[in-house]
Amino acid sequence: MINPGEVISYMEMCHEEGVNLQRGMNFHLKGGLSVILMSLRPGAPYADRIEGNGKVLIYEGHDVPKTKDNPNPKIVDQVASNPGSGLTQNGLFSEAAQKYKKGESEPELVKVYEKIRPGIWVYNGLFRLIDAWKEMSNNRQVF
Repeated sequence: MINPGEVISYMEMCHEEGVNLQRGMNFHLKGGLSVILMSLRPGAPYADRIEGNGKVLIYEGHDVPKTKDNPNPKIVDQVASNPGSGLTQNGLFSEAAQKYKKGESEPELVKVYEKIRPGIWVYNGLFRLIDAWKEMSNNRQVF
């Protein structure tokens, strides 16, 4: 078991979660918990931040995939659902937060890891997902 504040390798993190973590948002992994991988490093691709003396995490959602028709996902709004059907990771986390806010469920428990260097992570602990929203960022909507 990894304790909050513990610095670990990428492989140790994946071993702890029982999966090869490839994306930043992971809704309901093995054991039912969700996992978020965040970065506060300069040049990080998303505008994640910490507030309230480390008790509040604001995590920017996933961009749409880079494709031939969409070579720059940073200029396109983030979406809640896939073109065919089903929710994206943004949609799954947002839906869980809205259910909590309506009193329909307990808050989603989310394990948070922060990248501190390539291949080196720190476990920030277990957080409760209590809100989600969309806001403007660089002329586009993000979660």
